[in-house]
Amino acid sequence: MNLSQVFRRKIFWFFDILKGNDIKGHFNDIKELIENPNSQSVQAKKDAYLQEILQHAVSTTWFYQKHSGYNSILDFPVINKNIIRDNFEEFRSSKYKAKNCVLVSTSGSTGAPFSVLQNMSKRCRNTGDNLYFSYQSGYEIGQKLIYVKIWPDNYKHNILSRFWWQNIYPKSVFQLSDKEIEVFIKELRLNSSKKSFLGYTSAFTKICQHLDKVEADPVDTNVQSIITMSEGLNDYVRNRMKKYFGVSPISRYSNNENGILAQEDNTQGRSKFIINSASYFIEVFDFYKDVPVPPGERGRIIVTDLHNYAMPIIRYDTGDIGVISLDENNISYLSSIEGRKLDLIYDTKGGIVPSHVSYKLCKYGDYKQFQLVQYGEKSYKIKLNTDKKVDEAKMLEEFKGYLGQNARIDILYVDEIPLLSSGKRREVTNTYHSKL
Repeated sequence: MNLSQVFRRKIFWFFDILKGNDIKGHFNDIKELIENPNSQSVQAKKDAYLQEILQHAVSTTWFYQKHSGYNSILDFPVINKNIIRDNFEEFRSSKYKAKNCVLVSTSGSTGAPFSVLQNMSKRCRNTGDNLYFSYQSGYEIGQKLIYVKIWPDNYKHNILSRFWWQNIYPKSVFQLSDKEIEVFIKELRLNSSKKSFLGYTSAFTKICQHLDKVEADPVDTNVQSIITMSEGLNDYVRNRMKKYFGVSPISRYSNNENGILAQEDNTQGRSKFIINSASYFIEVFDFYKDVPVPPGERGRIIVTDLHNYAMPIIRYDTGDIGVISLDENNISYLSSIEGRKLDLIYDTKGGIVPSHVSYKLCKYGDYKQFQLVQYGEKSYKIKLNTDKKVDEAKMLEEFKGYLGQNARIDILYVDEIPLLSSGKRREVTNTYHSKL
């Protein structure tokens, strides 16, 4: 680590000391709770965190006060964005003033605004989570962090104050034309310091496609870690980022309203996501009933935030789909995270088709973008942004094997598949089930 990185690291921990070591304390707590899952004292502490947030919710928020009969987490109702949005004040704890909290907002995948309040200890917890899971991937405080996402219009005004000392390189997903990527890669080559990537899979896809197109050599730029977020990590990005930057990416599962929920274990294989059990209690429920499903069965991911006391979030339906499995030590982990329920594709018999089936399209050509859409019970569209026509007969034959021989599949050639307001791009989407 060079002198500037050491300096930034010392500044970070110096300010934390001035504020009472809140982040350091959370970091050590997270490390202990996640790395010692079989310890009785660790399990007791997790149980205490859960009971404390439940009791706090019942005693200080109107939403839970107006209900009765809470004896355990099993008695609490499932909530979602709409319930919180429609009853915002009832979810606020009477013990926390809004001016002493942070309002965290997100447009979500639907574009509808959604906000929650977080107390300052919760904010420190999130920072501790971020540091712990980033360390697990190979990142250290002080390294240059190339953060690829949608940035607000005024983010450049913060570069000298916030971004400089945090060593963040903000890269907008809207600035990834071939020319902009070429300049970006040149800047990376000129900077030999240790660096890490954090960003959307679709953004890394564009970078890799550009490098493929120009037949680039590996980019020798001292990358230590690559974390993808908000979108599923596919084999193309996994293999190409490894080829060009020398590091295999790992996938992070998080959301704005809570924080980091799980992260891929890069030592155990990509099908295993370590659950952030230090900060959240995670369950997987049936698609249609508010009851847990057995380990190994797909369902809705339900999150209880153990540290947001300003606005307790208990049994929150994230809208995402996943599978909880048990390892050889009977420890829970997420073996599958498939994105939002409304983005799942169903075959003509109503069975769920794995979302990564869309990447079977890649064998038929090189695309700038592609998207698989279900718009009817048995109706689908394959959108391709490409300059060349594909072998449509073979493509249709293969995808009818996945979707059903009676599937109606239209292949459309388009000039652009637009980004969502969040800066992400759906490669699989379902406009039929969203209307049901």
